[in-house]
Amino acid sequence: MNTSGYYVHDLSPFIFTVSGLKLDWMSSPAGAAALVVLFVAGLGALWALPRARQFTPAQMEHFYFLRPIFITLSIIVSALFGLHKAGIDWGLRWYSTMYLLAFAFTYGCCRYWIGKRRIMLAPLLLDSLIAYLMIGMILGARTAYVFIYNWDSYSNNPMDMFKVWEGGLSFHGGIVGVIIAMVLFCRQNAIPFWHLSDRLALTVPVGIGLGRIGNFMNGELYGRVISDHVPWAMIFPGGGDLPRHPSQIYQSLGEGWLLYITLLLINRVKHREGTIGAGFVFFYGLYRFFMEFFREADKQLMYYFNNTLTMGQILCVLTMLAGVGVFLATRNTLVTDTEAWQQRIDEFIARRRKIEEE
Repeated sequence: MNTSGYYVHDLSPFIFTVSGLKLDWMSSPAGAAALVVLFVAGLGALWALPRARQFTPAQMEHFYFLRPIFITLSIIVSALFGLHKAGIDWGLRWYSTMYLLAFAFTYGCCRYWIGKRRIMLAPLLLDSLIAYLMIGMILGARTAYVFIYNWDSYSNNPMDMFKVWEGGLSFHGGIVGVIIAMVLFCRQNAIPFWHLSDRLALTVPVGIGLGRIGNFMNGELYGRVISDHVPWAMIFPGGGDLPRHPSQIYQSLGEGWLLYITLLLINRVKHREGTIGAGFVFFYGLYRFFMEFFREADKQLMYYFNNTLTMGQILCVLTMLAGVGVFLATRNTLVTDTEAWQQRIDEFIARRRKIEEE
């Protein structure tokens, strides 16, 4: 669709809706029986079989890898079956899917590092870590959005703050929530925080890049009205009839993929633990600060300091200062890729195997 030379955003925010899927077979006796058989067979193959036979640690790695996939698929199928039976036309949004892909990427990277003995984790601990991170991200992102970005609205309707499915998450708050979750996880499992944070920080930009693409597909968090002709500008129906910058794409490139390349370059040289985490915090704040000049400010907050900065930019400045603080605070940690660094990982893996064998 084209209006005055600019394209109008008319993409669906849903990857699929329940009503659009052919799920009638689930309600048939044969379909329900097939699902039960597959579920029981999966439980037997992934849990009962390892108990009945003695597998080597290398063989058990395959079971540890397949178990969370099986559980995830079982939950998805069960949810779709329940929604279909209840007649609820739920839909999977692009933005939610991008975050699921981000967690899958983090999980895959951690599995790779575990196999290469490059991270203080074990397969069973990894499943627990992902749960910690997901809960921490959602609670932190929602809390920050409610109390920093939109408190005037939620103070009048406090129960609405629990309606996460209606949208409203703050990435800065998500970072804080993830950090708190990581601190709790590391204390519980005797893992150095800066060691784990460096590894996870390498994967987060991919999630940011995917998340911004999800924002674009949903037609949300669009850019400011263009002041001059921009060939790739778009008209977002939620923002009126004026062409705007597709700032979601800008942010995906800057806060996502450029940040990812930056951290990979830092990771190529020996550095102290905590450096990657500090780099992530600082450069995320730096790149987003400039991207915010193209993004429309939140309507409930708009601009500060004589209409020059958004709340997002103010938080970015604080984020950059926090990054500098982390860098200075980690100057006495272990240097990566040294004998002492590798020895600590090997000792941790040996302890975990002993615990899991008991």
